[in-house]
Amino acid sequence: MSFHKMLVIGLDGAPYPLIQKWTQEGFMPNLAKLINRGSFGVLRSTIPVHSPTAWASFITGLNPGKHGVFDFVRRAPDSYQLRVIRANQFSGTTLWRWLSIHKRQVGVMNIPMTYPPEEVNGFLISGLGTPDYVPYTYPPELTDELNALGYRVNKDEMFVPGKEDQWLADIYDVSRRRTQAAVKLMQEKPWDFFMMMFRNTDEICHFFWHHMDESHPLHDPQAPDKYKHAIRDYYQQVDAWVGEIMAAAAPDTNIIIMSDHGAGPLYKDVFLNEWLWQQGWLTLKESSAVQKAGFGALRQFGITRKNISDTLTRLRLHRVEVLIKKWLGDRIQVLPRDQRPEFTTAVDWSKTVAYSFGYYGQIFINLRGREPNGFIEPGAAYETLRQEIAQRLLTLVDLEDGQPVVDRVYYKEELYDGPHLHDAPDLICIMREFTYMTRKGYEFAAQRGNLFRTPYTHETGSHRLEGILIGAGPDIQPEQRLPEQNIYDLTPTLLHLLHCPVPGQMDGKVIEPFIKEQFLTHYPIQYKNEAEQGRIESDDQWDEQAEAQVTERLKSLGYLG
Repeated sequence: MSFHKMLVIGLDGAPYPLIQKWTQEGFMPNLAKLINRGSFGVLRSTIPVHSPTAWASFITGLNPGKHGVFDFVRRAPDSYQLRVIRANQFSGTTLWRWLSIHKRQVGVMNIPMTYPPEEVNGFLISGLGTPDYVPYTYPPELTDELNALGYRVNKDEMFVPGKEDQWLADIYDVSRRRTQAAVKLMQEKPWDFFMMMFRNTDEICHFFWHHMDESHPLHDPQAPDKYKHAIRDYYQQVDAWVGEIMAAAAPDTNIIIMSDHGAGPLYKDVFLNEWLWQQGWLTLKESSAVQKAGFGALRQFGITRKNISDTLTRLRLHRVEVLIKKWLGDRIQVLPRDQRPEFTTAVDWSKTVAYSFGYYGQIFINLRGREPNGFIEPGAAYETLRQEIAQRLLTLVDLEDGQPVVDRVYYKEELYDGPHLHDAPDLICIMREFTYMTRKGYEFAAQRGNLFRTPYTHETGSHRLEGILIGAGPDIQPEQRLPEQNIYDLTPTLLHLLHCPVPGQMDGKVIEPFIKEQFLTHYPIQYKNEAEQGRIESDDQWDEQAEAQVTERLKSLGYLG
C-alpha cells in the first residue's frame, strides 16, 4: 500500500488571529501559499492551556486524564515536593512509536516532552526539558553528529530586561541552526514522517507582547520599532525557514503546520494560596514567621537564592548554580529564597484543606489517600468543600478595578477522564480570559495577603486556547476553512494519512473534513483496539543535577519560579 510522505512543522504558541493577519498582509508568504491551496483553522488546546499538557496530548492522542500531564511538574510520590515530569513518566504510546510499530520511518526533532529520547524506527532529537551535556538523540551517536554541526539543543541567553538584543540574537541563531539541521537530515536520512518544531515562536510572545500591543498597560510608545515589531519580524523569518524545510521535501508530500496553543496579553499573576489563606483553607506554619525574621540580615545584604541565581544567570554561570544546588541538596534552604514563603516548607499540611500550585489556576484538596498528610475524606466532605471553594472563587475581585477575576471554575471531571483523573487538580479556574494566571514557583506573595502582582518574570504575554492547523498536499482538502478542531484529533489524523490504524483508546478522532473525500473513500478509517506499547529508551541520564538544570532553564523561560 503506497502512501505520501508527511511533513509536520510545529510553531509553538502560534496564535490563530496573528497567523491569519500576517499571512493576509504578506508577511508570511509560505504559510499563505499553504492556506490558499489547503485547509486552515483553529486547533484548540488543552486546559490548562500549557505546553507540557498540550504537547503530551498531541504526542499520545489522549486527554490529560489518560496521559497524566497537567503541568511541567507534579508532586513526588508521598511528598509535597514538586518534580519535573519527563517523557518516560507519562502514560500512553507516542505517535512516533505507533508509526514505528507500523514500519513507518520517522524523524522527530525538538518536540517538548521527548526527553529522554525513545527508540524509534528512524531518529529522534529531544526538545524542551532536555538537560545540557547529555546525549539527546536516538540513536545516541546522532548527538555527536549534530554537535559537530553546531546544533544547539538549548538556548544560551536568558531573558533579562535591558538585554533584549542579545536574547533576540540568540533565538535567531538557535532557530537557524535547527533549520539547517532539519534540512540536512531530511536530505540525508530516509523518512516517511518528519516533524520539527520552532520553540521560540512561543517565548517571544511571552516577553515582547507589550511592545506590539498598544492596549497593554506596559506598552511604551517610545520603545524602538525593532521591539514593536519583534514578534512579527521573528515570525516572518520563521516563515522563510519553513520555506527552506518545505523545499527539502518531495512535491507530493502532505505538509501540516500546527501549534500547541495560541497567545495573548498577560496582565497579572494571581497568588491563589494567599486567597486560600485569607479564606481559612490554607494554614502557614508559625515557625515560618520566625524563620523569615531570622533571615532579615541575609535579605538586607541581598543574600538570597533568587539574587544569587539571577547573578549567575547574567554571568552565564548557571551551570555553577546547578552544581551548588547538587552539592548542598536540602541544605540550600539555609538561604532564603526571596521575600516569599517556601511552598513545601511554609505550609502546615496537617491543617491545610486546599492549596494551589502550577499554571493558570489549579487548586488541589488535601485529600486523604492521595496527599501524604491529606485528611479531607473522599465523598461528601470532598464534594462539599470543592463546591464551596468553586462558588467563593467567583466572588474574587481585583480591588484595583473592582471587577471579578474568575470567569469560570471547572471540576476536573468536566475536563478529563481516565486513570490519572485521581491526580488531576480538583478545580481549575480561568481568570480574566487568561490575562490573569497562577505560576509555579510563585505560590505566595512577598507580603502576606497580596493577591495580585505584575509578573515577577517580566512576561507580558501568555497562552490562549486558539492555536493553528494548516494543511496542504495530495491527500488534504483544498481551499477550505476548517471548523475548530481539538489538538488530540490531529494525532489519529496523521496516523490515518500514513495508512495506519487508529488505536481505539485514543480520545482523538480523525478530522474527516481535513482529508480529501476520495482518500477517505479509498482508505476507510480503521479504529482498532491495540495494546499500549511500552517505551524503548536510550540511556536516561537523569539525576539531581539534571533535575536542577532543567528546573533552572524552565525558570529562565518564566515557566517555573
